[in-house]
Amino acid sequence: MKLLFCGGAGEVGASCYFVQIDGKNILLDCGIRLTSSKDALPDFRLLQESGGIDAIIVSHAHTDHTGALPALSRQFPNALIYMTHMSKDLTRVLLYDSLKIMEREAEIPIYAENHVREMLNRTLCFSPEFTFKPFNDADINITFYSAGHIAGAASIYITGAEGSLFYSGDFCAFRQNTIEGAAIPKLRPDVAIFEATYGDRLHANRQIEEQRLIESINQVIVEGGKVLVPAFALGRAQEIILILKKAINKRKLTSCPVYVDGMVKDICRVYNLNPNYLKSELAKKLFKGTDIFYDDNITAVENPKQRREILESKTPCVIIASSGMLTGGPSQMYAQTLAKDERNLIAITGYQDEESPGRDLLRIMEASETDKNRDKTLKLGDTEVDIKCKVGRFGLSAHADKIEILNLANNLYPRRIFLVHGNPESINSLGKEIQKDINSFVYAPENGEVYTISIKKPRKQKNRAEYPKMDKSKPLDSENVRELWEFITANIGISAALSVEELIEIWGYEQDALEVKRILNESIYFEPDRRRMFLYHAVKKSEIEKLAAPKVMEVNEMLALVDEFFDSETGLYKKGARFDEKIALLYFNFPEIARLKYADKIEEFEKHTGWQVEINKNINTQALNEVIYNLFPKDVLINKISFMPQSRKVRVIIDGELTNNEELHKDFQEITGLSLLINDEDEDNSGDDFLSSKNGQIEQNQALRCIDEAFSKLPHKPYKKSIKLTKSGVKYIELSFISKVIGEQYCDTITKLAKETGYTIKLSDSCNQTEIINIAKRLAFEKGLKLKKNPSIFLDNMLVQIVLNQDIDDAVKAEIQSRFLALTGMTLEII
Repeated sequence: MKLLFCGGAGEVGASCYFVQIDGKNILLDCGIRLTSSKDALPDFRLLQESGGIDAIIVSHAHTDHTGALPALSRQFPNALIYMTHMSKDLTRVLLYDSLKIMEREAEIPIYAENHVREMLNRTLCFSPEFTFKPFNDADINITFYSAGHIAGAASIYITGAEGSLFYSGDFCAFRQNTIEGAAIPKLRPDVAIFEATYGDRLHANRQIEEQRLIESINQVIVEGGKVLVPAFALGRAQEIILILKKAINKRKLTSCPVYVDGMVKDICRVYNLNPNYLKSELAKKLFKGTDIFYDDNITAVENPKQRREILESKTPCVIIASSGMLTGGPSQMYAQTLAKDERNLIAITGYQDEESPGRDLLRIMEASETDKNRDKTLKLGDTEVDIKCKVGRFGLSAHADKIEILNLANNLYPRRIFLVHGNPESINSLGKEIQKDINSFVYAPENGEVYTISIKKPRKQKNRAEYPKMDKSKPLDSENVRELWEFITANIGISAALSVEELIEIWGYEQDALEVKRILNESIYFEPDRRRMFLYHAVKKSEIEKLAAPKVMEVNEMLALVDEFFDSETGLYKKGARFDEKIALLYFNFPEIARLKYADKIEEFEKHTGWQVEINKNINTQALNEVIYNLFPKDVLINKISFMPQSRKVRVIIDGELTNNEELHKDFQEITGLSLLINDEDEDNSGDDFLSSKNGQIEQNQALRCIDEAFSKLPHKPYKKSIKLTKSGVKYIELSFISKVIGEQYCDTITKLAKETGYTIKLSDSCNQTEIINIAKRLAFEKGLKLKKNPSIFLDNMLVQIVLNQDIDDAVKAEIQSRFLALTGMTLEII
C-alpha cells in the first residue's frame, strides 16, 4: 500500500490523498484552498508522476474537499467519482456557485461550466453502509459510513488484498439539529487517516453555546439592533436556522424577522429534497410535505432591493447569510453597514481561516478587550469599516474535538495513523495524545510526502452478509413492493437494516436508486431506521394493518396546514373543526365558487390530512359588499345593496353613469357566482309574475280580501300582502310566503287571482326566517329531542341545520325532515 499527500496535510484546505492498493490508484477527496496566499489547487503533478487516477472517492461536499474535482476529472476522464446521493446534490450547488465567483473575481478560472457538467456525469452514488466494488479486475471493496459533520458526509473504508484503510473525512460524533452523529462501527483497518482540525482542544458544551447565542441575540433585539450571523451556507446555516426556529417557538427568543440570504437558500432546498440524510423528526416532516426551515418568522431574501429594505428598516431582525468567513457574498455586504452601529451584533459561529476578514474581526474583538484605544478598522472587500458593533464568538463547530478523535482511534485501533486536515500545532498535540492511548505508529505527513506501507498480515475483515435474491424481471414499484416486503420478512427478517442498493440487489432488477427510495418512503411496508434514515427495515406484520388505515392528522397540525393549502386569495376567512367527526370546517367568502375552483386542492387536502372538508353554505355579505365597492368606479355613488339569496341576485342602487356594464356584470359573476342587478334592471322580468288578463283593477282592499278568501282553506297562507308601484306608476301586489318555494306551489291559485283582481301578482324573494326556525324547534320538541344550539339557516342553499344532544332513529329523522320540507319548502339537516 502506498500513500501520497497532495494537499490537506498540515493545513485545512485542498484535501487530496492518494492511495495505491492492489495495483489501483484511488484518490480520497480533491478540494481547494480558501486562502489567497497559496495555490488554490492540490499538487496534481504528483498524481501524474504516480501513474494517474483510477477512481475518486469523496467524503463530503465542502469545497475544501470537492472544489478541485472538475479540474482533476478533466485530466483523468476515465476515473469515475463516488459519493453519497446527497453529497452529489450539494456538490453541484457549491461548484456552480464557485463558477460565479471565479467569473467575477479570477483572472483565469480553474475550470469552466462544461467541466463541472462532465464531472457530475462521471459521478456514481451509493448509500452509507452499502459495500460496492469500483473495479471489475480487482477485489477492492469500498463502504461509506455516516460521518455526521454535514448531511451526506461519509467516512470511507477501503479493503483489499494488501490491507485495509479507513479515512475519517470531516466527522462529528454528537447529534446536531439537522443530522445524527457519526455512525462508524468497530472496523478493523490496518491504516487510518484522521482529521485533526480541533485535535488540540475540547469543544464547549453545545447546548450552553446555543443558549448563549440565543441570549445574545435576545439582548440585541430588545435594544432595537440587528444581528448578522455569517454562516457557511452548507451545514452551519441550517443548524442556526433550526436553533432560532426552536427558540422562537418555545418563546426563549423574542419573536422577530429572521432573514436567510445567499447560497444558504439553495442548500436548504437540497436538504428538503433529501430527507433520508437528516434526523428522523425532520425527515418525517418532509415526508408530510412540510418545509423544515421557513415559517412565518423565517423567510428567504429574494433580491438586492429586499436587502436594502432590511438594512434601512428600523425593525430589529436576525440575518443568516453566507459566506461564513465574511470573504464575500451577502454577509460581507450586510457587515459593511451593520458593523457601524453599536446596537448591532455580528455572531461568529464557525472556523475562520487565518487570512479571512472573519479572523481579523475576532482579532479586533480580542485586542479591544485589553486596549480600548486600539484601531478597530476592518477591510471588508474594498471597503474600510469602523467596527462599532458588538462581536460574539459561539462554539457551534461540526468537527470532532480531541476526545472524539481519540475515541474513534481507540475504537478502530489501526496499526498506522496519519493525521491531516489541521494546523501543525493541533496535529502534533493530537499525535502525542494518541500515542498515550494506543500502541500505533502515528504520522504527521506534509504535502508531497510519500509513504510505502508493507502489511505482512492484513487484519481479517468481517464478511458482508449475502442475502437471497428474488431475480425479478420487472422494476420495483408501488404496486409490487408488498412482494419485496413478504420476501424479506420470510427470508431475512425485520431486524435487518438494508440500504436501497441492497434492496435493489435482493429484488434483482437494476433500476435507479432514487426512484426506489421514493417508493420505499411512500410505502407502508418499509420504514427508515430511526438513527440511520438511509437504511430501511421491513415493517412488522402487526403494524401493516394500522399503517394501511387512513391517516388522520392531529387537529392543530391540520388547522396549521389549512393556510398552506388555501391562502388569502382563495377567500378563506375562517377555519374550524368538528373533532369527533374529523371534519375540517372551511369558511369561504363565496362558497360555491370555492367549491368549484378549488376542488382539486380540497381533494388533495383531504387525502393529505385524513379530514373531510365541509364548506360554509352562506355567502359572506361583508365580502360581497367589498367586491361591489371595488368593482364599481369611484365616482359612482352606491346608495343601497340588496342580496336576494333565493334568486342568487344582488341589486345595487346607484347614482351616476356606468360605461362598462357588461364587463362589470361578468366580473361580478366570476368572483361571486351571483347575478348583478343595477338600479331598475330586471324590473319588467315577468318570470315570477302572475299577470292579469283584463285591463281594469278592482279596489285594492277588495283585491286583498279576495286573496285571503282564496287561501283560507289551503295549507299555506301568505303572511304578508303588499301593494306596490312599478317604475311607471302601475300598482301590483307582492305576496310573501314563509318561503318563495312554498308560494310557487300555488301558481294556479295566484294566476286565477290575478285574472279576478286585475292586478299583476308577484312572489317575494324573502323568507320568514323566524317562523322557519320556530318550526324546526317545534318539530324537534314534539319528538322529545333537545338541541345543542339554535338552528342555523342557510338561505343560499335553502337549508336549515339543527344539532342534537342525542342520537336519533332514522325513521324519526326522516319523518321530521319530510314534515319540515312540506311546511317550509326548505331542507332540514339533522346532525
